[in-house]
Amino acid sequence: MSTFKEQRYENGRPMLFAGIRRHHAFARASEDIPRQWRDFEKLDKLPGQVGTTAYGGICGGDPKTQTMEYMCAVEVASFDGLPKELGRMRVPAARYAVFLHADNVSTVRATWERILSQWLPSSGMRSANTPDFEVYDERFDPVTGLGGVEIWVSVAAEAR
Repeated sequence: MSTFKEQRYENGRPMLFAGIRRHHAFARASEDIPRQWRDFEKLDKLPGQVGTTAYGGICGGDPKTQTMEYMCAVEVASFDGLPKELGRMRVPAARYAVFLHADNVSTVRATWERILSQWLPSSGMRSANTPDFEVYDERFDPVTGLGGVEIWVSVAAEAR
């Protein structure tokens, strides 16, 4: 079982993500998303890229159809000058519960499942329905898949 811990809450700032954006079936995500990252790694530095941190943005998850949209991305200052074939995602300012996935990245899906099916329903909060994302910063080693991945889940107070 994957391990994670709730680290903190953060007020996330608005960000613009650019990269490779694809739809995935839940059943195939553990095979298809690593392939998407390999395709993303072939890209050169993007126009307007901010820093070197990579992001795995998630939006449009649909439990009924068992599909989701995932984006391998970097932050950019603007969408100007980006090749038209690249995906774009606006991440608005939001409140986030931030978790550290401490195991190999290959087990990150299990951590997401535990956060969304166990932690969130018992937290007294609900999804803020903005993109959630993984943060792959300088701690993460893409060769070994180790070093830790932060998972940022947008949250809002539960409606009463």
